[in-house]
Amino acid sequence: MEPSRRWGDDRAILDDDEARARLLDAAARCIVRRGDTAIRMAEVSDEAGVSRSTLYRYFPGRDDLLLGLILRRIDTALANLVAGLPHPERPDRCLPEMVLVPVFSVDQEPVDPLNQALFAGGSSALATVLELGSEPIAAVLLRHYGPLLARWRQAGRLYDDVDDRSLVEWLHTTTLFLLGPSWRHRTPADKRRFVDRFLVRALVPQIGQ
Repeated sequence: MEPSRRWGDDRAILDDDEARARLLDAAARCIVRRGDTAIRMAEVSDEAGVSRSTLYRYFPGRDDLLLGLILRRIDTALANLVAGLPHPERPDRCLPEMVLVPVFSVDQEPVDPLNQALFAGGSSALATVLELGSEPIAAVLLRHYGPLLARWRQAGRLYDDVDDRSLVEWLHTTTLFLLGPSWRHRTPADKRRFVDRFLVRALVPQIGQ
């Protein structure tokens, strides 16, 4: 890809991917510093060392910026999650991890300051972003989970009445529910029972067979 734009006062020429990465890195630093998602575009452009017009060229608004940050984190996390699944042939064992690993990562030790800030009690902007970003988030989930789902379907380990896109939407919705105020601080055992009872049983026939 040919470099397309100059960057800030250092005149470094960057391609679009590197420019977006720098802007998302700057947004992450601002969120951690504030402790929530109440950042302003001017704050992020100052942190990145660019004009606001440059920031708006890549991210038209704060929701777009936050969604870009979330998508990047999801993409990285899912690659690691899929690679580390201990029983990839067993949807009854894998589906809970697909929900609970992201849920538990928010509060696990050592605490990730960006996760803490993104899911802080006052970070109402994130709920809006996750709702608005449901389509691109589902696309990322399908990219990582699609091969697993195909193998499970071929082996008859998933019910046929839920297609792959609906399935990943169920996973995403369940994850958000468990991160919500009513379930955020429930015990890990409670969360695991919920996923086993209301998600896995709805998707997987003959669990454990």
